[in-house]
Amino acid sequence: MLDIDKAFNPETKSVHAYYQSPGVGFYIPLYQREYSWDSDNIDQLLDDVSRGVDNLIENSKDEIRFLGTIIAVKVVDKRKIHPVDPQGLPSSIENIIDGQQRLSSIALFSTLLYKHIHLLENKIKASTEEEKFLASQLKEACKYWREKLLDIFSLDLKRGTPPLKPKIIRGNKDQWTKDGKIAENYLSEVANYIALFLNFIAGISDLPNPNRKGGQANRNLYQIDKWLNDIVITAHVNLTDDFPPAWEIIKKPIDEDNIWQYERNELAELVKQKIKDNKKSLTYISSSLVQLFAVSHYLLDRCCFTIIQPMNEDWAFDMFQSLNAIGTPLTAIETFKPTVVRTTDDSNQEYKGSVAENDFKNIDTLFTHTKSASQKSKLANEFLTSFSLVVNGKKLETHFSKQRKWLEDTYSGFKEYEKKCEFIHLFGNYAIFYKDVWIDYKGVNNIPLAKISAHPEADLASLLILYLRDSNHKMAITILGSFYKEVLDGKNNSITNFVEACKLIAAFYTIWRSSHSNAGLDIAYRAFFRDNTEENSWAKKTSIDLKELKIFLKNKLKDKGISTKENWLQKAKNYLRYDNTKSVSKFTLFVTSHETIPDPKKLGLMKKGMPGTTPYLTLQKWNSNDLKTIEHIAPQNPSPDEIQLWGEEMYTDNELFQSIGNLTLLPPKINSSAGNKGWIEKYLYYQHLCEKDQQKQQELANKAKNKGLTLAPNTIEILQSANFNDHIQAIVALGENGKWNAEFVKQRAERMLNLLWDECSKWIF
Repeated sequence: MLDIDKAFNPETKSVHAYYQSPGVGFYIPLYQREYSWDSDNIDQLLDDVSRGVDNLIENSKDEIRFLGTIIAVKVVDKRKIHPVDPQGLPSSIENIIDGQQRLSSIALFSTLLYKHIHLLENKIKASTEEEKFLASQLKEACKYWREKLLDIFSLDLKRGTPPLKPKIIRGNKDQWTKDGKIAENYLSEVANYIALFLNFIAGISDLPNPNRKGGQANRNLYQIDKWLNDIVITAHVNLTDDFPPAWEIIKKPIDEDNIWQYERNELAELVKQKIKDNKKSLTYISSSLVQLFAVSHYLLDRCCFTIIQPMNEDWAFDMFQSLNAIGTPLTAIETFKPTVVRTTDDSNQEYKGSVAENDFKNIDTLFTHTKSASQKSKLANEFLTSFSLVVNGKKLETHFSKQRKWLEDTYSGFKEYEKKCEFIHLFGNYAIFYKDVWIDYKGVNNIPLAKISAHPEADLASLLILYLRDSNHKMAITILGSFYKEVLDGKNNSITNFVEACKLIAAFYTIWRSSHSNAGLDIAYRAFFRDNTEENSWAKKTSIDLKELKIFLKNKLKDKGISTKENWLQKAKNYLRYDNTKSVSKFTLFVTSHETIPDPKKLGLMKKGMPGTTPYLTLQKWNSNDLKTIEHIAPQNPSPDEIQLWGEEMYTDNELFQSIGNLTLLPPKINSSAGNKGWIEKYLYYQHLCEKDQQKQQELANKAKNKGLTLAPNTIEILQSANFNDHIQAIVALGENGKWNAEFVKQRAERMLNLLWDECSKWIF
C-alpha cells in the first residue's frame, strides 16, 4: 500500500546541509534550459545576503532566508547519464528537475568566496610572537571556511587528477571524468569554470578570472566578484549602509561560533582597532575576512531550500508543473492592498472610485514595465526601502514578511481614517515620482520635466535629476520625492521648492563626492529623516522645510571638513579624478564650461565670462552626443617618445593623469580616434572642433598633411558636424607649442575646482 506521506519526502535544509552530502553530484538533464540567471536575479541574491547579515546583527536567532524549492530525483540507473566515464561517476547522483539556476548560482558564488578568503589568507604576515599567534588563528578560521565552501561547488571522487570534481554538470555537455582535459569534458559555462577553479586549487593551473564579456555565467561571476571587492571586503573602510563593518558583525547576538568557530578574544580585539588605511596590517586583513566569513555563514547556514524528492520521476514532473503554474510571486505591496480596500469599506466609503483607489493605481503603475518576477521583486524592495525612510526614518528589511508587516503596522497605526488616506496618498505620490521622474524621465527632445516646465530653471533642475540618476545617487529620491509630492498636490511655491531642492542635493552630492568616497553619505540622509521622525513623525509633519534641510546638509559638510572653499580644495585636488567618480567628473566638465571663456592672461585656462555667453548647464548639451564621452588629453597608452613629450610625471603619478585637469568632453568617435595621439595631432583635432570656416578647415587639413598626419574623411566629417566646442577654445588657445605637462594639468585642475565651487556653493551656502 502506498504511503502518501512519504511519496515526496519534503525536507527543509540549509544550503550547506544540502550540498555537503559526501560523493553526491547534481546532474542537470538535457531538456533543462541553459543557465540564464540575469543581473536582476544576482542583485536580488546579493541584496538578500547583505540585508540578512544586517538582520543577524539585530536578531540572530530568527534570521533565515528561504531560497525556494528544489525538486530532485535520485538517479537509480546511471546508464542514463550521458556522456559517461564510468570511472568518473560520483557514488550518488541527483537529477535536478527544478532549481538548477539557484544551485548553479550559489556554486559560482561560493568559488568567489573561496577565492577571496584564499587571497587574503596569503597576505597574512607575522614577525612578532604575538602576530604569529594571531596569524595562526586567522589561518585556522580561513581553512575552516575554505573547506566548507569547497563542499558547495565540488565533490571528492577520491581518485583521478585532481580528485575534486565539479558538483554540478549539464547533460550532453559535461561529463564527470576520472582524468582528462577540461576543455573536452566540461563544456557548459558553469561546470567549465568550476573545473578550472578546482585545477587552480590543486595547483595545476592559474586562477580563472571572471570576464563580463563572456556568457551569462561569466557576467554573473563578474557581478558577484565586483560586489565582494567593492562592498564586502572594504565595508570597514567605506562605512556605508551597503554592508556592516567587521566590528559590528562580531558584536552579540552573532555568536563567534558562526564567524571563527569559537570565541577568539584576541581576534575580536584585533578587529575592534578599526584600522582602515594599512592594507597589510593584520587588523585590516582580519576585518575583511570577518566580512567575508559573515557572507559565507549567511549564505551557507542561514539560507535554506525545501528539498522535495519524489519517489519517481513522473511525480517529480507533476509537482514541477503544479508549482510553476502558480504564476508571478506577489509583492508585499500587493498583499497590503486588500487591507486598504477593507478599511475604506469599513469607513462607510466605497473603495471603487475613491481617492485611495486612484492612489493605489499610481502604485500599481510603477510595476507595469517589469519584465520578470525578479525585476518586480527588486523594484518593490528598492521602492519600499526608500519610502520607509521618508515615513519613519528606518531601514526596511527585504524579507517579504517584514515588508508586509511594516506596511500593515504603519497603516493601522493611524487611528483616524483621514490619516490613513494621507498615508496612501503619500504612497501614491511617491510612486509617481519614482516612476515618472527617477525611472522614466530621460529629457527626450531636451524637454524639461513637465510638472515644473513653467519655472525659469526647469531646464537646469531636469538636468540635475539626470545627473543624480546617472550617479546612482538613490538617496536623492527620498528628498526629491518628498518635494515632488507637493508639486503633484499643487501646493504654494512647491515648484520653486522642488527646483531649489534639486540644486541643493546636486550641490551637496557634488561637494561631498568630489572630495570623498561614498562612505557615510547614505548615513547622512538617514540621520536627517531619523532626526525629523523620532519625535516628529511623518504623521505630524508631512513636508520637509527647505531651510532646515539646507542647514542640516551644510552641517554634514562641516562635519566632513569641506564646508569652506579652502578646506574643500585641499581634498578635492587629490580626490576629484576620473578613476574615482566618472559621473562627478563629467558634471564638473559641464559646470566649468558653463559661461566661461579662455583666460587671455593664462593661456589654456578658462575664466568666468558674462552670463549667457556659453551656457553648458542645459538639457540640450547634457544629452548631446557631441559631449557624451570624457577624454584624457594626455593619452593613456603613449609611446616612449610621447612620454618624453608629455612628461614622465604624467605617467608616474596616476592621480595626476586621472585628475580633472587632464580631462575634456568629446564626441565618442573622436574620443576613440584621438585617444592615444600625440599633442600635435590632438591639437589639430581640437582646432577642427573649434573651426567652422570651411576654408580654414581645409587649411588645417593641409597643415596636418604637411606634418605627415592624415585625418580620415569620416573623422573630419564628425569634427565639422560637432555642434558644441566652446569648452575646447581654452585648450586651443594654449597653442601648438604649448606645454601640456604635469605642471599645467595641476594649474588647470585648480582653476576648474575654483569654478566648480563658485557655481555649486551658491546652491547650498
